[in-house]
Amino acid sequence: MPIYLSKTALKEAVRRLGESSAAARLGDFLVFKRALEIKKVEVQGQDSATEPTDVVTGTKSQHFVQAIEQLTLCHPDLGAGGEAENPYFVPFGATREKNRGYRSHKYPSNGSSDTVSRWQSQSATPPLKLVPGTSPKAFRFEERSKQELESFFIVKGAQGNFSGERPRILDTAIWWFRFTDLEERFQREPTEEELIDAAITDLGLNDAELDALFTARNENLLDLASQVESTTAEESL
Repeated sequence: MPIYLSKTALKEAVRRLGESSAAARLGDFLVFKRALEIKKVEVQGQDSATEPTDVVTGTKSQHFVQAIEQLTLCHPDLGAGGEAENPYFVPFGATREKNRGYRSHKYPSNGSSDTVSRWQSQSATPPLKLVPGTSPKAFRFEERSKQELESFFIVKGAQGNFSGERPRILDTAIWWFRFTDLEERFQREPTEEELIDAAITDLGLNDAELDALFTARNENLLDLASQVESTTAEESL
Protein backbone atom coordinates (compact mmCIF):
# COMPACT_ATOMS: atom_id res chain seq x y z
CA MET A 1 0.00 0.00 0.00
CA PRO A 2 1.35 3.46 -0.86
CA ILE A 3 2.80 5.46 2.02
CA TYR A 4 2.99 9.26 1.90
CA LEU A 5 4.00 11.95 4.33
CA SER A 6 0.90 13.41 5.92
CA LYS A 7 -0.57 16.81 5.12
CA THR A 8 0.03 17.86 8.74
CA ALA A 9 3.70 16.88 8.59
CA LEU A 10 4.16 18.80 5.33
CA LYS A 11 2.42 21.91 6.65
CA GLU A 12 4.53 21.94 9.81
CA ALA A 13 7.74 21.44 7.85
CA VAL A 14 6.82 24.27 5.46
CA ARG A 15 5.99 26.53 8.41
CA ARG A 16 9.33 25.91 10.09
CA LEU A 17 11.28 26.34 6.83
CA GLY A 18 9.39 29.56 6.17
CA GLU A 19 10.22 30.94 9.61
CA SER A 20 13.83 29.76 9.52
CA SER A 21 16.87 31.97 9.05
CA ALA A 22 17.46 30.64 5.53
CA ALA A 23 17.24 33.17 2.73
CA ALA A 24 14.99 32.28 -0.21
CA ARG A 25 18.11 32.01 -2.36
CA LEU A 26 18.86 28.71 -0.61
CA GLY A 27 16.03 27.22 -2.68
CA ASP A 28 17.74 28.38 -5.87
CA PHE A 29 21.03 26.88 -4.70
CA LEU A 30 19.34 23.53 -4.06
CA VAL A 31 17.85 23.62 -7.56
CA PHE A 32 21.38 23.79 -8.96
CA LYS A 33 22.60 21.09 -6.56
CA ARG A 34 19.82 18.77 -7.68
CA ALA A 35 20.33 19.60 -11.35
CA LEU A 36 23.99 18.62 -11.03
CA GLU A 37 23.05 15.28 -9.45
CA ILE A 38 20.65 14.56 -12.33
CA LYS A 39 23.39 15.46 -14.79
CA LYS A 40 25.86 13.15 -13.01
CA VAL A 41 23.47 10.22 -13.41
CA GLU A 42 23.08 11.00 -17.12
CA VAL A 43 26.84 11.11 -17.60
CA GLN A 44 27.31 7.83 -15.73
CA GLY A 45 24.87 6.23 -18.12
CA GLN A 46 27.09 7.37 -20.98
CA ASP A 47 30.20 5.82 -19.42
CA SER A 48 31.94 9.17 -19.24
CA ALA A 49 35.14 9.36 -17.20
CA THR A 50 34.61 13.05 -16.43
CA GLU A 51 32.21 14.02 -13.67
CA PRO A 52 30.31 17.24 -14.48
CA THR A 53 30.81 20.32 -12.29
CA ASP A 54 28.54 22.78 -14.09
CA VAL A 55 24.82 23.22 -14.71
CA VAL A 56 23.37 24.57 -17.94
CA THR A 57 20.32 26.79 -17.41
CA GLY A 58 17.32 27.61 -19.60
CA THR A 59 14.04 25.90 -20.37
CA LYS A 60 15.71 23.58 -22.87
CA SER A 61 18.03 22.21 -20.19
CA GLN A 62 16.19 19.07 -19.13
CA HIS A 63 18.12 18.46 -15.91
CA PHE A 64 17.69 22.10 -14.84
CA VAL A 65 13.91 22.21 -15.45
CA GLN A 66 13.48 18.79 -13.84
CA ALA A 67 15.29 20.00 -10.71
CA ILE A 68 13.07 23.10 -10.52
CA GLU A 69 9.93 20.98 -10.78
CA GLN A 70 11.12 18.43 -8.23
CA LEU A 71 12.04 21.09 -5.68
CA THR A 72 9.37 23.73 -6.12
CA LEU A 73 6.14 22.47 -7.71
CA CYS A 74 3.09 22.92 -5.47
CA HIS A 75 1.40 19.93 -7.09
CA PRO A 76 2.96 17.12 -9.15
CA ASP A 77 0.59 17.82 -12.06
CA LEU A 78 1.21 21.57 -12.21
CA GLY A 79 3.94 23.31 -14.20
CA ALA A 80 4.75 26.06 -16.66
CA GLY A 81 2.11 24.80 -19.05
CA GLY A 82 -0.66 24.62 -16.44
CA GLU A 83 -3.38 27.10 -15.58
CA ALA A 84 -2.22 27.96 -12.05
CA GLU A 85 -0.89 31.50 -11.72
CA ASN A 86 1.76 30.52 -9.16
CA PRO A 87 2.49 26.79 -9.55
CA TYR A 88 5.89 26.93 -7.83
CA PHE A 89 6.79 27.43 -4.18
CA VAL A 90 10.12 27.99 -2.38
CA PRO A 91 9.65 27.31 1.36
CA PHE A 92 12.90 28.80 2.68
CA GLY A 93 12.24 32.12 4.41
CA ALA A 94 8.80 32.26 2.77
CA THR A 95 7.14 34.11 5.64
CA ARG A 96 9.43 37.10 5.08
CA GLU A 97 8.60 37.44 1.39
CA LYS A 98 5.79 39.54 -0.09
CA ASN A 99 4.80 36.63 -2.31
CA ARG A 100 5.01 34.24 0.67
CA GLY A 101 7.29 31.91 -1.29
CA TYR A 102 5.12 31.41 -4.37
CA ARG A 103 6.56 31.74 -7.89
CA SER A 104 4.81 32.26 -11.21
CA HIS A 105 4.77 29.94 -14.22
CA LYS A 106 7.76 31.92 -15.53
CA TYR A 107 9.99 30.61 -12.74
CA PRO A 108 11.81 27.99 -14.87
CA SER A 109 12.89 30.68 -17.35
CA ASN A 110 13.64 33.66 -15.13
CA GLY A 111 13.84 32.34 -11.58
CA SER A 112 16.90 30.49 -10.32
CA SER A 113 19.05 31.29 -13.36
CA ASP A 114 18.43 35.06 -13.01
CA THR A 115 19.02 34.88 -9.26
CA VAL A 116 22.38 33.16 -9.67
CA SER A 117 23.33 35.59 -12.45
CA ARG A 118 22.87 38.44 -9.98
CA TRP A 119 25.12 36.70 -7.47
CA GLN A 120 28.06 37.28 -9.78
CA SER A 121 28.07 41.02 -9.05
CA GLN A 122 26.70 40.89 -5.50
CA SER A 123 29.43 38.80 -3.90
CA ALA A 124 33.12 38.12 -4.30
CA THR A 125 32.56 34.52 -3.21
CA PRO A 126 29.32 33.23 -4.78
CA PRO A 127 28.94 29.43 -4.49
CA LEU A 128 28.27 29.30 -8.24
CA LYS A 129 30.33 31.05 -10.90
CA LEU A 130 29.30 31.84 -14.45
CA VAL A 131 31.18 29.81 -17.02
CA PRO A 132 32.51 32.44 -19.47
CA GLY A 133 31.21 32.40 -23.04
CA THR A 134 28.32 30.00 -22.38
CA SER A 135 24.93 30.41 -24.03
CA PRO A 136 22.58 29.39 -22.54
CA LYS A 137 24.41 30.34 -19.37
CA ALA A 138 26.17 27.61 -17.45
CA PHE A 139 27.30 27.89 -13.84
CA ARG A 140 30.07 25.98 -12.09
CA PHE A 141 30.11 25.12 -8.39
CA GLU A 142 32.88 26.72 -6.35
CA GLU A 143 34.18 25.23 -3.11
CA ARG A 144 33.24 27.52 -0.23
CA SER A 145 33.96 27.37 3.49
CA LYS A 146 31.30 26.90 6.14
CA GLN A 147 31.63 30.57 7.07
CA GLU A 148 31.23 31.74 3.46
CA LEU A 149 28.17 29.56 2.91
CA GLU A 150 26.56 30.66 6.15
CA SER A 151 27.19 34.31 5.36
CA PHE A 152 25.68 33.91 1.90
CA PHE A 153 22.53 31.95 2.75
CA ILE A 154 21.68 32.55 6.42
CA VAL A 155 19.94 35.74 7.53
CA LYS A 156 21.14 37.18 10.85
CA GLY A 157 18.91 38.64 13.55
CA ALA A 158 15.30 37.85 14.46
CA GLN A 159 12.51 39.92 12.95
CA GLY A 160 8.78 39.40 12.43
CA ASN A 161 7.87 35.83 11.49
CA PHE A 162 11.44 34.68 11.87
CA SER A 163 12.65 31.99 14.26
CA GLY A 164 16.33 32.84 13.92
CA GLU A 165 17.11 29.12 13.57
CA ARG A 166 18.70 27.47 10.57
CA PRO A 167 16.35 25.19 8.62
CA ARG A 168 16.02 21.60 9.76
CA ILE A 169 17.42 19.05 7.37
CA LEU A 170 14.48 16.77 8.23
CA ASP A 171 11.99 19.48 7.24
CA THR A 172 13.91 19.87 3.99
CA ALA A 173 13.67 16.09 3.48
CA ILE A 174 9.92 16.19 4.17
CA TRP A 175 9.52 18.92 1.56
CA TRP A 176 11.69 16.98 -0.90
CA PHE A 177 9.60 13.81 -0.48
CA ARG A 178 6.23 15.64 -0.40
CA PHE A 179 4.90 13.76 -3.47
CA THR A 180 6.86 10.52 -3.07
CA ASP A 181 5.37 7.12 -2.39
CA LEU A 182 7.72 6.10 0.44
CA GLU A 183 6.78 2.45 0.04
CA GLU A 184 7.98 2.55 -3.55
CA ARG A 185 11.19 4.42 -2.68
CA PHE A 186 12.18 2.58 0.52
CA GLN A 187 10.10 -0.64 0.25
CA ARG A 188 8.74 0.20 3.72
CA GLU A 189 8.14 3.11 6.06
CA PRO A 190 11.56 4.83 6.43
CA THR A 191 13.13 6.06 9.63
CA GLU A 192 14.03 9.72 10.09
CA GLU A 193 17.67 8.96 9.39
CA GLU A 194 16.82 7.10 6.18
CA LEU A 195 14.62 9.97 5.00
CA ILE A 196 17.36 12.51 5.75
CA ASP A 197 20.13 10.40 4.17
CA ALA A 198 18.10 9.89 1.00
CA ALA A 199 17.40 13.62 0.67
CA ILE A 200 21.06 14.46 1.23
CA THR A 201 22.04 12.01 -1.51
CA ASP A 202 19.38 13.22 -3.93
CA LEU A 203 20.42 16.86 -3.43
CA GLY A 204 24.16 16.15 -3.43
CA LEU A 205 24.77 18.05 -0.17
CA ASN A 206 28.28 17.86 1.27
CA ASP A 207 29.41 18.12 4.90
CA ALA A 208 30.32 21.82 4.69
CA GLU A 209 26.89 22.67 3.26
CA LEU A 210 25.07 20.59 5.86
CA ASP A 211 27.12 22.18 8.66
CA ALA A 212 26.63 25.73 7.45
CA LEU A 213 23.04 25.71 6.24
CA PHE A 214 21.06 23.30 8.42
CA THR A 215 20.61 22.40 12.08
CA ALA A 216 22.49 19.43 13.46
CA ARG A 217 20.91 16.08 12.71
CA ASN A 218 20.20 15.40 16.41
CA GLU A 219 18.04 18.55 16.49
CA ASN A 220 15.67 17.08 13.90
CA LEU A 221 14.01 14.50 16.10
CA LEU A 222 10.33 13.95 15.37
CA ASP A 223 8.06 10.93 15.62
CA LEU A 224 8.18 10.07 11.94
CA ALA A 225 5.65 7.28 12.43
CA SER A 226 3.05 9.95 13.14
CA GLN A 227 4.04 11.90 10.05
CA VAL A 228 3.05 9.35 7.40
CA GLU A 229 -0.19 7.87 6.17
CA SER A 230 -0.99 4.84 4.04
CA THR A 231 -3.27 6.69 1.66
CA THR A 232 -2.89 8.72 -1.51
CA ALA A 233 -0.48 11.58 -2.13
CA GLU A 234 -1.54 15.01 -0.90
CA GLU A 235 -2.92 17.03 -3.79
CA SER A 236 -1.45 20.38 -2.83
CA LEU A 237 0.19 22.46 -0.11
